[in-house]
Amino acid sequence: MQVTREEHQRRSGANMFTNGGVVEHNHKNGGGKVRMRRLSKFTNPVLIAATAAAIMFFSAAPFAAGQEQGGLLLQGNGPGPAANEAGPGCNIIPPLASIGTKVNIKQFPPADSLTDPELAGPVQLLKSGKFDIPIEKLIKVNVPPGTPRGTITLPLFKGAVKTSSGLKPAWYIILDAGDKEEAERLGVNFSKKLHNAGDAARPATLRDDGTFLFESGLVDFSPNRQVQAGSQEKPFPPSIAIAGSVGDADYSPLVRANGIVYDAPVIAASVDDAQINFPNGDPNYGLVHDQVVAIDPENRTVTLSLINGYSFGKPVFYISTESSDPTVSAIEGNTFAPRLSKIETGVDDIKRSAVERIFIATNGATEGGCQNPQRQGLGAALLDGHRPNNTFGGIPTTATDYSPVWDANVYEWTADAISKGYRGLLTEEFRILKMARDGYITGPNGAPYGSFGPVIVCGVAARLN
Repeated sequence: MQVTREEHQRRSGANMFTNGGVVEHNHKNGGGKVRMRRLSKFTNPVLIAATAAAIMFFSAAPFAAGQEQGGLLLQGNGPGPAANEAGPGCNIIPPLASIGTKVNIKQFPPADSLTDPELAGPVQLLKSGKFDIPIEKLIKVNVPPGTPRGTITLPLFKGAVKTSSGLKPAWYIILDAGDKEEAERLGVNFSKKLHNAGDAARPATLRDDGTFLFESGLVDFSPNRQVQAGSQEKPFPPSIAIAGSVGDADYSPLVRANGIVYDAPVIAASVDDAQINFPNGDPNYGLVHDQVVAIDPENRTVTLSLINGYSFGKPVFYISTESSDPTVSAIEGNTFAPRLSKIETGVDDIKRSAVERIFIATNGATEGGCQNPQRQGLGAALLDGHRPNNTFGGIPTTATDYSPVWDANVYEWTADAISKGYRGLLTEEFRILKMARDGYITGPNGAPYGSFGPVIVCGVAARLN
């Protein structure tokens, strides 16, 4: 069931959003001035590696131009390549179930997941959204590469945030909630771990019109995003990384209200309706989040780009919105939210944990780009500009430990594993842990395998089979 803006605004019981924070920040409403910040030569490459996840890159045009000139610079704003790209290394949409049989796909029964979402088959997780790809019919339909793109259209809420100069508009979406009934009401994911967010969540109150008043927290969407590979031979870590949007010290997508923590990313701030009215696409990325494809303030909807990934061998679509590190936000095309660094990492599923793990290769297979079915990792993404095919831990329907706050477990294939031909696409958590146990993968630069600190906030939108 899709939750409308009116339904959300009528809510007067369990509210949303948590602990405060404020910080002085140069918040621009326009998209003009470019903030250039080259990575220091003293930046720890292990930390950079740990912060990267679920990469979102830039438009194909500037990247292609850079390649024609022999360069490695990806630059520009916006969501970058589509989730539905050509080539087995960049497209995770399942094939028709009838392949290899002698009967027509129309004779196949509906997917078991339509009866029980925990069974095999596609599942729409964000019920509040509308996909441009028919998620629940994937095993019986053929989806051509490139069209549709792979997007989700969600309810858009216009709240407000307190600032030193008065109230400012704060446009937000809701992807997850820490209360099961509230999650079902909103049509979003339930995460029992969100109540452990602590001071990483900022406070908000419910206004009379049903929207949220944030006590603090601003986002500047004006910087232009840039990422440059380290080199052709060793693309990761990048030599340049400039985030396209930056939150102040008080901003967090995690919000607490009436005892419930919500994942409610801000996708536009300090702007009125007319300034972000792009219902047909081509928005001003100096005013909105880089994952926005179209935004319609009149009808209160926003369309966001989806990203490819895996969880326990199953392909998934998800949305990347924030991270706790500026380098990963530059790579991902999401908002740098320093307050998220208050989240404890390396604790996975213990009682006090607010996180679930995401597994990210630094040096997966790159040869052949999207045509390589084993393609994976940050190196591949930096060289060809497409998604890195990261692997999540538990998601709704496959596990009870889901959290939209992902603890980056970054791994590197050893030279021995590569020389023996063992390097390939890893799509399942315990397969990755086994490879670490057996010595075929380590942490970056041979460091011990495990968590490296930064977190990435990504709401899982759909399971594809």
